[in-house]
Amino acid sequence: MKKDAKTMKKVAERCTQYAPNGECHCTNSTAGDNVTCKNCTHYEPDEVCTLHLYKEIAENHDLMS
Repeated sequence: MKKDAKTMKKVAERCTQYAPNGECHCTNSTAGDNVTCKNCTHYEPDEVCTLHLYKEIAENHDLMS
């Protein structure tokens, strides 16, 4: 599974549970400059998303390549 910075940004932009910097208002708002899975409350380096949404979003939006 591709987990580079560009893909993490695209996944975060499409995620309805994206909660940047611990603010769990859970929105897919991309108004900020630093939209990425890495600054989401649900991010953990070993599995990327503790909600297991990364793979689903990447596949559904054809972000795997």
